[in-house]
Amino acid sequence: MAALLAGCSSNAPQDAEPTTTSVTPITALTSTADSTSPTTIANDDPMTTEATSEATAQRPDLATIAAESVTTYDLPALAIAHIAAGGIVDVAVAGHRSRDSDVVLGEDAPFHLGSDTKAMTAVLLATFVQDQQLDLDAKLSTLLPDLPIDERIAAASLRDVLGHRAGLTDDVLDQVSLFAATDASAARADAVADALAAPGAPVGEFVYANLNYMLAGLVAERIGGDTWEQLITTRVFEPLGMACGFGAPIGPDVPLGHTATGEVVPDNAPVTDNPPAFGPAGTVHCTMGDWAKFAAAVLDGLQGRDTAVLDATTVENLFNDDHDYVAGWSRISVDGDTFYAHDGSNTVWYARAILIPDRDEALLIASNTGEASAVTAMDAIPQQLIEP
Repeated sequence: MAALLAGCSSNAPQDAEPTTTSVTPITALTSTADSTSPTTIANDDPMTTEATSEATAQRPDLATIAAESVTTYDLPALAIAHIAAGGIVDVAVAGHRSRDSDVVLGEDAPFHLGSDTKAMTAVLLATFVQDQQLDLDAKLSTLLPDLPIDERIAAASLRDVLGHRAGLTDDVLDQVSLFAATDASAARADAVADALAAPGAPVGEFVYANLNYMLAGLVAERIGGDTWEQLITTRVFEPLGMACGFGAPIGPDVPLGHTATGEVVPDNAPVTDNPPAFGPAGTVHCTMGDWAKFAAAVLDGLQGRDTAVLDATTVENLFNDDHDYVAGWSRISVDGDTFYAHDGSNTVWYARAILIPDRDEALLIASNTGEASAVTAMDAIPQQLIEP
């Protein structure tokens, strides 16, 4: 178990972002951490009251872990959400808006999720499956008959797309034009069309690429008749009570990103984030409480429980894939437990999600820095919260 958790950052594929994705160690900088008390979101299921009370009593103090992590790993800020068996959710945020700021962050601080957005886009597509408007096994040639598609890629299914096995690679992305685009949906459609027409990797071979989820977003837009941003808001976020946004969070009291060398990104300048066209692959930001609502819904579905977004049958269909990557998650089996894990980063933020359906448990961690120390902290924290 410990080896798995410590290796999560390498098992979960990393973003292919506009700037370098390498995270290099830095010389430690002095940082003082402040923390808030964890929030508990109550579970309404009376059948789990006794079990969750016992689990709560045994659970380590989340606020302490967050504050100690900020100090130990010299982070500007760190946030944790823990979903325990029975649906109890604790949230804690420690640290400051930036290393240059004395603004202490609270539980309402939004964190950029990077490629942890991909799982949300997969759920959005599943809502159309549930409405009988989409088949995950449909071939790309059927879904996009008006686009020229390389013969090999045309045979890939939408399920292949969600598993990064459709033959697409990010090598063909023109980052300059994506950043210059004023219409995210149009730029996304153009990028996908160019990629589909170009010879790619062999279909069936795992090649992690943001283009897969940009394509998924395009499919959603064509079916839903609206932008991906609007569709995921109305069909996923709002039913779950989430108030998430897109791109780097903006505002005088929100966290600021930090580069791999620890430099503050002023005012979360847009150029430091993914281009908006990347949206379905990695531009969502959420508070930890809202992100936990999404994770809890996925856990419910994997446990066979209907949710406000998807019924259990649709979730089963979404995850009906024998490969190691499915629906925006890396699937890992260790010691009889099945984990779903994923990391996300736009190079100035870092986020990690771990689901353990066998235990009805999840752990979400985020930091407003792309430094290697954030990854090190996220390797250590699960071992304090998840029993072997």
